[in-house]
This record gives sequence, structure tokens and C-alpha cells, in this order.
Amino acid sequence: MKWIIFLALVLSIIACGQGNKAEKADMYQASELSAIMREMVIWSNEAKATLAAGDTIESVPQSFYDLATQTATLGEHDEAAFKGMVPLYTDALKGIERRDSQQYYYDASIQACKSCHGVYCGGPLSIINQL
Repeated sequence: MKWIIFLALVLSIIACGQGNKAEKADMYQASELSAIMREMVIWSNEAKATLAAGDTIESVPQSFYDLATQTATLGEHDEAAFKGMVPLYTDALKGIERRDSQQYYYDASIQACKSCHGVYCGGPLSIINQL
């Protein structure tokens, strides 16, 4: 009898814990800006690997050029200052697309990310520094 009660208690605890995790995950919805920046990290990792292999980056996702128009988390940053930093990133992407020194422009794109995140939302800097 004790084992049945113990097993029921353990199963209840496990079920409750899993329910809370799902609830927390559902509560957060990334802003457009946050979502596109996550895509930028994935693409940048792939681009880094491409360059390290001595290959050429074939394309830049066109959605990255819309960075300045993405909706941010409310109160996250000053719109004018943020929009003033975006051209540093998009100009670097254009250099990559022109296939001018791609390593140089890749590095410039990462530096643009670091510069902006040095002012706004410094949390992602640890990820950016790995790019």
C-alpha cells in the first residue's frame, strides 16, 4: 500500500513539473526583432563555417535587410539610435553579397552586432563573441 501511495505521489510531482515547463514556454513569444536576430545567429554560424572551410558564402537572407523595420520588445531601445546602427550591419552584408573580401565583411557584420548590443541588450554578447 505504501508503494502505491509513493508511486502516485512521484507521478503527480512529475506531471506537475512538466505542466509548469510547458506553461512557461507558452508565455514567452519572441518579438519580430528577437526572432530575426536568432536567425542571424544561425546564419552567421553557418557563414563562419563556410569561410573557415575556404568556401564562398553564396547568399545573405534578404529578410536581414529588414532589420530596422522589425517590431522590438516594448521599451527595449531608442528607435532612432537603433536605426542609426542598422546600416553598419546591412552595409557589411552587402559587402558579403558582392563577394568582396567576405571574411572582412563577415567580421564587420559581427562587429556591428557587438557595437549595437554593447548599447542595447547586452545579454547576447556572449553568443555574438563566439561568432
